[in-house]
Amino acid sequence: MKLRYYIAVRLGLAIPTMIILLTTVFFLMHVLPGDPVVIMYGDRYPTKYIDEIRHNLGLDRSIWEQYGSYISDIAKGDLGISFVHKVPVVQKMSNTYACTLELAIVGLIVSTLLGLPLGIIAAMRRDGWFDHISRLVSLYIHSNPGFWVALIFQIIFGLMLGLFPISGRSPPDFQLTKVTGLYILDSILTLNFEAFIQSIRYLALPVLTIAITSIPYLSRLSRASMINVLGEDYMVTAKAKGLPQWSITYKHALRNALLPVITSVGGQFTALLGGTVIIEKIFSLPGLGSLLMDSLTARDFTMIQGIVAIYAVIVVVMNTVIDIVYAAADPRVKY
Repeated sequence: MKLRYYIAVRLGLAIPTMIILLTTVFFLMHVLPGDPVVIMYGDRYPTKYIDEIRHNLGLDRSIWEQYGSYISDIAKGDLGISFVHKVPVVQKMSNTYACTLELAIVGLIVSTLLGLPLGIIAAMRRDGWFDHISRLVSLYIHSNPGFWVALIFQIIFGLMLGLFPISGRSPPDFQLTKVTGLYILDSILTLNFEAFIQSIRYLALPVLTIAITSIPYLSRLSRASMINVLGEDYMVTAKAKGLPQWSITYKHALRNALLPVITSVGGQFTALLGGTVIIEKIFSLPGLGSLLMDSLTARDFTMIQGIVAIYAVIVVVMNTVIDIVYAAADPRVKY
């Protein structure tokens, strides 16, 4: 099977997968205890007015009618109107997605640039002092939860040393022409050097937290993969042929060792997009994670379902991209 046909099949299978996921979320939200209208308005209004609001929101219809309308709207790209914010879900998410996306991208880049070389060097110097120290430090870092690391960074680098801000995404007087919503990228595109520095300062501690908690996993994976490749027969043959060590390491061993790391990095990116909730809360970042938590608390059905739909699309796209990159990196992969 050619790669393009494989991609088409994967995209075709993604549609029922997304429908199952969205259906599960829809019915879970409707079986949870509590009335979203009562949660929003409490006992401040008479029952007649509450019933009128419920009717306007369509919550008095049967659950199957609501489900049919929900799937129909999703197919048309309409994620509905937020119960709480009274604005389209797409509009509200457009103001928050960039923060989560920027945090995930920069965090993944930093953790990969640090974790990958660390694991490779440790594998090349197996059982040496560098290998033992790096494994010990990685184990120690990995044993600390992300929220604890974030709080420590806030205290040390924010409060004690005053090097970085401990909350928010930008200062009150921040001025930047919006192009993509990603502050670092927009500051580069608009040649706004001051905004670039401010964006880096406010993003430093959250990104460092993500990197610190991700580096141990990436370094251990790259180390194990590199050690496994170095023990293969073709590596022994390459040495016997008298090839230079740099050629053996970087041309033959590294490319094959990176194959499982590629899959892992893609999975890490998807996990970061959906797993930055705690980081966003601790650093008061206006991202999708914070919006999802607030929506869950307020039982904002449409907002929750909209965010889950976006996450589902991202997961499907990322998995397809990972497969394409994997096939490009390893010509032996056949479809």
